[in-house]
Amino acid sequence: MSVHPVAAKIVDEYRENYPASRERHQRLVNYIPGGATRSLSYFKPWPIHIDYGKGAHVYTHEGHKLLDVTNAYGALVHGHGDPDVVAAVQAGIARGSQYSTPTDGQYHLAKLLCDRVPGFDKVRFLNSGTEATMFALRTARAITGKDKIVKMAGGFHGTHDCVAASTKKNVITAGIPAGMTEDMLEVPFNDPDALEKMVTRHAADLAAVIMEPFLGAGGVVLPEPGFVQKARDITTAHGVLLIFDEIFSFRVDIGGCQNRYGVIPDLTTVGKVVGGGLPIGVLGGKAEFMNIYCHENTEKPLYHSGTFNGYETVMQAGFAAMSKFDAQAVAAINAKGDNFQEGLLARIAANGLNIQSNQIGSLVNMHFVNQPTTRAEHVLASEEELHTLMHLSLLNKKIFNIPRGLFILSTVITDDEMAMFLEKIDDTLKELLPLIREKYSHLLL
Repeated sequence: MSVHPVAAKIVDEYRENYPASRERHQRLVNYIPGGATRSLSYFKPWPIHIDYGKGAHVYTHEGHKLLDVTNAYGALVHGHGDPDVVAAVQAGIARGSQYSTPTDGQYHLAKLLCDRVPGFDKVRFLNSGTEATMFALRTARAITGKDKIVKMAGGFHGTHDCVAASTKKNVITAGIPAGMTEDMLEVPFNDPDALEKMVTRHAADLAAVIMEPFLGAGGVVLPEPGFVQKARDITTAHGVLLIFDEIFSFRVDIGGCQNRYGVIPDLTTVGKVVGGGLPIGVLGGKAEFMNIYCHENTEKPLYHSGTFNGYETVMQAGFAAMSKFDAQAVAAINAKGDNFQEGLLARIAANGLNIQSNQIGSLVNMHFVNQPTTRAEHVLASEEELHTLMHLSLLNKKIFNIPRGLFILSTVITDDEMAMFLEKIDDTLKELLPLIREKYSHLLL
């Protein structure tokens, strides 16, 4: 199959720009299958290797300085090496990193979260988003004595067995026993009628509905007006718990999307930005449900343990990061996102393109489709080749970005850097136009 000249040029330029990454990939693949220990980190012709990060930038082994709009897939909100986070970790770890006991660090971060998040009366700390959603489902099943769970098509809730299927078209579910998913039910996002029918049909056996307030990894697909409230109404009417997975969405408001939309779930998971760049997962909810873990007044509390739960260094990093991610900081970074979206849509139109960009707060996701993306299937229709080439083209232009067209901003990115980023996207769209005209004409105005 012949390769289009535009594609060949972009790939060849990437090969020329990142030879040290190629060398490291060839070395690493001898010890780590695929050369990347996180599936999302791999891409062809070889994944980029980062040497270090500082502020809004990362630096490669080739000596390139790249503007970072990945920010660890949303885990960083203050950029790399934030001085307050660094100081908190340095001061704390000198006194010991983990004691396997309750700590003041756990108290401070737990109180901060419970003060901010409407649905948090009490919380438990874990080590990842995957662990948090796994225990959210276990908690719901333990409380209700029921087994079935409803999730949204395209909703991503980590990689434990029962939620790993049907999240994206390229997710591989080999190795997951059929029995792990037989109690998982799925409905389309933004389809309240389908949700109501599913909950009504299975209410007698249904423990919970788990949902992201908007699809995060699924393309920043925003809820249509009234959908989130409808989910709350439906679950309440049928005695089913509602779980919000806010691991990705938490950054858009001081108290997460539940605060933004005014809809309070029974249980909530958060993570990413909450750890200040260190690994964390948090499960929280109303006291009546979270007290299932209480050793003081519950005869047989639900068991939840782990060597690194409430790891003190993570508590210190998270408290430092969240303390400065106050209402003013949230408003400022969201304004950056709003301005970026406005500029991006203008450049898309100026290039004669009919493609989409979804945005909420500091999260922006482009899609190479010619219709609004309100369902997971719309996102899956986005032209994958164009995403691949846009990713490499932006890397060639010294923009560190996520292959699926997702851009995540930090508090430290400047207005000048944002303007430069928009110009680089404009340059990339112009670079792709000959290919789009020949092969993807449906994306033209």
